[in-house]
Amino acid sequence: MNKKLGLISIAGLMGLMTACSSPNTNNGAAATPAAQPKSDASAPAQSSGKVTNISMQIAWASDSGRGKAIQEMINQFEKENPDVKVQLLGGVQTGQKLLTQILSGKSPEVLQVAYGDAKPLAAQGAFVDLTKDFGAEKANYMPQIWSLAEDNGKLMGMPWLGHTIQIIYNKNLFAKAGIKEPPKTWDELYADAKKLTVDTNGDGKPDQFGIGLAGKQSGDLAWMYDLFAGQAGAKLVTQNNGKYEVAINSPEGIKALEFYTKLLKETSPPDSLNKDGGAIQTDFGNQVVAMEMSGPWGVGTAWKTNGAFEAGVAEVPTGPAGKATEVTTYLLSVPTGVTGDKLAASEKLIKFLCSKPGQEMVMKGEKGDDGKYYPYRMPIRKDMGDTQFYKDHPEFNVFMKGIEYPMTLYPIPQWAQISDEVYTSALNQAVSGKISAADALKMVQDKGNAIIKNSK
Repeated sequence: MNKKLGLISIAGLMGLMTACSSPNTNNGAAATPAAQPKSDASAPAQSSGKVTNISMQIAWASDSGRGKAIQEMINQFEKENPDVKVQLLGGVQTGQKLLTQILSGKSPEVLQVAYGDAKPLAAQGAFVDLTKDFGAEKANYMPQIWSLAEDNGKLMGMPWLGHTIQIIYNKNLFAKAGIKEPPKTWDELYADAKKLTVDTNGDGKPDQFGIGLAGKQSGDLAWMYDLFAGQAGAKLVTQNNGKYEVAINSPEGIKALEFYTKLLKETSPPDSLNKDGGAIQTDFGNQVVAMEMSGPWGVGTAWKTNGAFEAGVAEVPTGPAGKATEVTTYLLSVPTGVTGDKLAASEKLIKFLCSKPGQEMVMKGEKGDDGKYYPYRMPIRKDMGDTQFYKDHPEFNVFMKGIEYPMTLYPIPQWAQISDEVYTSALNQAVSGKISAADALKMVQDKGNAIIKNSK
């Protein structure tokens, strides 16, 4: 979220352009795998015969498409570094479970950690400070991204991959409705969504809708609303005399929630109160909705239709206070207690994965059931625009643009508890019409402040 425009405070959570399609002639086809990037090293390191074994745990199953894509990166690393062997593990723990694992000394040497988890864990001494060996890398990242990896001047982990959220739209349905370009403001978003909500089969009820929005009580409802809140100039929290207070109960927050509710009721499918982000993505692929808010993986939804329609990518609309979108990064962190050769090997792996050649491999994507590759996240470095993937698929530059006006879902460690215990429930009650937007956010303020006050 752009600080110039007073967007939501930056500090906490986390699956990534000009509004145009791929220049490839095979309209809607999956990305052609990029050529294997060469390492910065001129030649593979010579092994001394001694091999250091480490393990790396990721957020996804190791045998999933994403796990297999990451294994390819590790294979390349091992080829260039024969003195290090890496075991890839899936399903990294979060929160207190991860802390317990770390403090027990049974944690893998390299962990993929969502930055929203990193700060509260860092406060309890969970990670090795990487500042000494990686601090010089700061120049390769936007300040907003780098700040997500720091806690009290210590580098909790290296930003590795992530995403921003932007508008993905069906170019075919836009053209059919006579809409020549994607919406740039709230007013245009509403007008376009209304125009795209139509009865196509003549039964008197709309069966095509303008935009897919989550109404189900879930984290997807929270982050979708948060984008609009940031665009309105609302903040999740503020700091008063050194103490945090819930701030979303504001005229800006109420305005955003009322607008979100209006969009959902008038331009989203009638069963949206039961839908999360996954269901919306299915609706977009089936052309039930003409727009969705998504990361880079959302473009693959259109690619997988084998040319049924062409997807465009556009920046989120400008609200009363400007633009704001979710910017999420996963960190590569080393748990406290890792020392000696294992620490050196872990840092060598992190340096490779966060290098420009390593980041290029992120955009190769994961292999689908059809054998084609589809992006699932994006590099988080700021110097990737000249790489082959972005040249072949310039629409993905819009996701990179989103890094310039970031917001986050978890501005303070206590927000995870606030979200679980009151925030998503209150938002659901508001969008379902059970209570007003003002009453919902007052509930969040009261219960949220009590959670902050009672936390250690």
